[in-house]
Amino acid sequence: MAARPPSGASVARTSRHPPRRDRVADALAEHLKAAALDVADDGIVISDATRPDAPIVYVSPSFERLVGYSAEEILGTNCRMVQGPGTDLDTVRQIAIALGAGHVFQGEILNYRKDGTPFWNFLRIAPIRDGAGRVTHYVGTQTDVTELHQARERQQELTSAVAHASRVRTVAALGASLAHEVNQPLAAVLANAEAALRLLESGKTGEVREALESIVADARRAGEIILRARRLVRNQPAQAEIVSPAEVAGEVLAFIRARLRHAGVEAVLEGARSKARVRIDPVQLYQALLNLVLNAVEAMEAEPAEHARKLVLRVEAAGDRVRIRVADTGPGAGDEALARMFQTFHTTKTRGTGLGLLVTRSLVEAHGGRLEVTRNAGRGLTFTIHLPGESR
Repeated sequence: MAARPPSGASVARTSRHPPRRDRVADALAEHLKAAALDVADDGIVISDATRPDAPIVYVSPSFERLVGYSAEEILGTNCRMVQGPGTDLDTVRQIAIALGAGHVFQGEILNYRKDGTPFWNFLRIAPIRDGAGRVTHYVGTQTDVTELHQARERQQELTSAVAHASRVRTVAALGASLAHEVNQPLAAVLANAEAALRLLESGKTGEVREALESIVADARRAGEIILRARRLVRNQPAQAEIVSPAEVAGEVLAFIRARLRHAGVEAVLEGARSKARVRIDPVQLYQALLNLVLNAVEAMEAEPAEHARKLVLRVEAAGDRVRIRVADTGPGAGDEALARMFQTFHTTKTRGTGLGLLVTRSLVEAHGGRLEVTRNAGRGLTFTIHLPGESR
């Protein structure tokens, strides 16, 4: 048997003359890599981080197709070439800050193709470092997510439309109570106006002022009732602002005061002076609480008269969160009913649509919160809205 050559000689000969199968494998790997880059949907861009303005040094064919520019037009420029009038400058600043700190950036931005067509671009830009840890290049993957973005917008529009329809239906259902609530201050206005006229005729002008002040107060009360109803039926985009949940809860109870009296429900607001604040659209928070309160009232109303009917709204801060609880003394719910409570079109009411709780949960979740339901130790259920707190 021939002696095997020394391992060193073998390695040296291999390094000078690699086997043909290795060269074939390397060529195949390069071919497959080029083919993968050519058919990939995600565009790939590499920029030189060592040079001013980080010029682009490589683009994949898919990026050329994405933006409509050729590689010759792109190389040596930077990604500002795909920015346009609708590009969010704050996002551009966030990208610069992340890359300047050597961090990865990931997010969506509105970009423009060569022909001016806008598209939503999902970016992920990561730094490449050398052996010494210095950033030498940035590699970015870019994906056209326009259809996904538009789908989210359509979903938001649908949620808003359903919420608006729910508000209109709620106001319609409260029509008799609203009419009664408005009629009371209007009747008082009329009585005080007639009294003021009589006082003027009798020469008792000193007492006219008191009658006029009562007229102003009652007119304001009627106006507030009408204003609350108008807020609910108006279809306008959500506008988040810092609001007091306790104040909104108080307005809800004032709005349905006649409904509570008619149902024989004692309503209590705990934490009325709470300093808790949340960032949310006030009309949507109002609607969410109104839905929960009316559900509680209807649940208790269906119970025999001998059962106590008590509704408790409680607002409390819990660390960096705010909790708003709506507790009732109604019949409660079994395990199956609790499991299905937030399902679309599920309802236990004869005339229910099954959308009230679903809309309420959607409104809460749209503002970074969540809605949960639990059984009370005694009778009834407690619905709790959890929202991120907002410092004043």
